[in-house]
Amino acid sequence: MIEKRDEKPKLYKNYPYLVYARVSTDKDEQKDSLTNQVDICRYWLEQNNYEWNDKSILEDKAKSGTMFLERTAMQLILKKARNREIKMVVFKSIHRLARDLKDALEIKEVLLGHGVRVVTIEEGYDSEFEGKNDMKFEMFSMFAAQYPKTQSVSISAALAAKVRKGHHIGKIPYGYDRVDQKLVIKEDEAAVIRKIFDWYNNKGYGQKTITNKLNEGVENASILPPKSGGVWQLTTVQRVLKNRTFCGDFILNQYTNIKVDGRKKQIKNPESKWTIIKNHHPAIVSREEFEKANNKEVVNNRRKVTPWNEFRGLLKCGHCGSNMVIMQSWKKKKDGSKTHWNYLKCSKYRRSNKCVNHPPITYDSFRELLLQKLKEETEKASFNLEFNLTMNDQVRIRKLEKELDGIKQKIDRLLDIYLEGMLNKYDYERKKEELVKKGQQLEDELFILNNADKRDLNIETIKEALEQLNDTDQDLYNVFNKLLKCGTIYEDGSIDLKFKFGKI
Repeated sequence: MIEKRDEKPKLYKNYPYLVYARVSTDKDEQKDSLTNQVDICRYWLEQNNYEWNDKSILEDKAKSGTMFLERTAMQLILKKARNREIKMVVFKSIHRLARDLKDALEIKEVLLGHGVRVVTIEEGYDSEFEGKNDMKFEMFSMFAAQYPKTQSVSISAALAAKVRKGHHIGKIPYGYDRVDQKLVIKEDEAAVIRKIFDWYNNKGYGQKTITNKLNEGVENASILPPKSGGVWQLTTVQRVLKNRTFCGDFILNQYTNIKVDGRKKQIKNPESKWTIIKNHHPAIVSREEFEKANNKEVVNNRRKVTPWNEFRGLLKCGHCGSNMVIMQSWKKKKDGSKTHWNYLKCSKYRRSNKCVNHPPITYDSFRELLLQKLKEETEKASFNLEFNLTMNDQVRIRKLEKELDGIKQKIDRLLDIYLEGMLNKYDYERKKEELVKKGQQLEDELFILNNADKRDLNIETIKEALEQLNDTDQDLYNVFNKLLKCGTIYEDGSIDLKFKFGKI
């Protein structure tokens, strides 16, 4: 009788796998450290007869599991999966993969859809053996997604308890210092806050005038600059006047973080969700002063309704590049009535007085100038529009065709070099694949440019916009946006206009 020998398990050499590790912060506990995660994954791989490779490790350091797009290592894994460069990804746990149910399922679908095996060691999940039953993965992903939400509630409750004891959390506001976790007034900065409220409430100055006076004081060193340095801006003054911190109040739950397209975004909660703790810290201005500055009657009397701007986002300052915005002015007649007009100014000059003061160009005169120039060229543009667009496309098409011919010649030369024995098979196939991929991209662009329907649609859209210029009484924002590429207004009052359908 022949005795059977025990065969050694097959060792998987050069198997294309990746090990993924992630920590949310530098303060993660030892059990979730990067080294610990890698060691656990390495032990699993060696126990399952895979040859260990130090270059297989990809790490996301200080990256939240809820922020999908900010995790560069994870994005690289998905890219490699789509390019069929890997066959397996190993995670310590689903918590390390993602803490958002939608992201976890999306990552798994991308990996499995491109033939990549997914292994999470703590949960004992292995896509190779689970088949179509993914209940285990979905269940553990749901638990992982719930954890940060539960943790957030606990942290918020702990912070709220600290605030109720008089402690301060968050960024230290202008006018204060923080001592023993409590706010104390910083007199030199607080003097600026009191001056802003005094000018607004008692002197009757508007917010723009206050901004200019503050910057004049910064220049002669009689007033401190804002905390960020630089100059005071109109929006900063507006925020100071509305900030309840300066009358001693602290607001909890004023803002919240939401997730939009894989990234965090902060939004302001409705006031009904705020928790206002009055007399939380020393006040810089009295409650009466704050309420007077925010009294609806006072605010409404001073508020200027910004007129509708048909050129928003289209006109730029030639000196600093900021948007040109509408300013309002008026003149009182002898009979007591007022004449109002609007004119264009640099938004940086409006906010801080720190750009050039353009000569007054009234909104109506600029609109009339633009309409006149457009109308003068309407007939010519209508005849030449198709020719201009087609010529631009033809130039690009010829360039792409030339590049494609060059790529085909390179592939032929590459084959000759390989057949002559000057290039090994691996390098030949790799270089050929790169050239073929680039050629495919060029062919895709050529297909789009050769699509006549798309070009005709652009022509008809611009023609339609030109035809609407005859109705000058309507809002022409969409028309100007379709025809005007950009406009630049310079310090001397000269105007440079660039249109989307050729020179005018």
